[in-house]
Amino acid sequence: MISALVVDDEINIAEDLTFQLNERTGWQAEYCCDPTAVSEFLQKRTIDVCFLDIEMPGQNGFDLARTLQEDHPDIIIIFATAFAEHAAKAYRLPATDYLVKPILRTLLNEACERVETRVAETLGSKNNGLEAGALSIAVKSMGRTDYVKIAEIILGQAAGNYVRLQCPEKEYLHRCSFNELNNRLSMNGFFRCHRSYFVNRAKVVSFVRNMNDGDELLLDNDMRVPVSQSYRKAVTALLAGE
Repeated sequence: MISALVVDDEINIAEDLTFQLNERTGWQAEYCCDPTAVSEFLQKRTIDVCFLDIEMPGQNGFDLARTLQEDHPDIIIIFATAFAEHAAKAYRLPATDYLVKPILRTLLNEACERVETRVAETLGSKNNGLEAGALSIAVKSMGRTDYVKIAEIILGQAAGNYVRLQCPEKEYLHRCSFNELNNRLSMNGFFRCHRSYFVNRAKVVSFVRNMNDGDELLLDNDMRVPVSQSYRKAVTALLAGE
């Protein structure tokens, strides 16, 4: 859910913009007509984006934006004003968008889409592309984002600053911490069998003891994954359902 605050001293405009935002799936918006009350508002609520008018009694929108950036740097700023001439100054703050009243629905939709992208990217970077309860991982490369289904991941292998995710048809290089991703995926039935490997429990066919070459896990795609001595006891217990 994206939480928004509309700050505009004209109540009709504030109500209308708030209504339009609340019509959008996944958005929850409120409004405040007194810019000096925003600080108190944010002590009680957390927001993702603030739509700011510029010419307001009590506090200028630019001054309020600077305060927000200092106290709440994660809040996305979008100016919504009748004065087009302030755009250059707004983008230097920087603002994510600048909407001129009356705001066309198409332009508002485009601004909302940019906010949704920013919020998703921020959440993805905080969670290595994996949200709590997520069904997929966002893997970025060369200006492209692939959403890899967790259930289809066979194994993960440490590769420097990346994790190689092996899937049935393709492998992906995901830039993230191996340990952190392993910990997060453990909630989805994955377990570690080696300092450089974790596997999907659902893909394991058998545990193979090799006195010469070391223990291995045989997966349902015929791949073999090493089991190090330090993980053997935990792996055998897990597979035995202990």
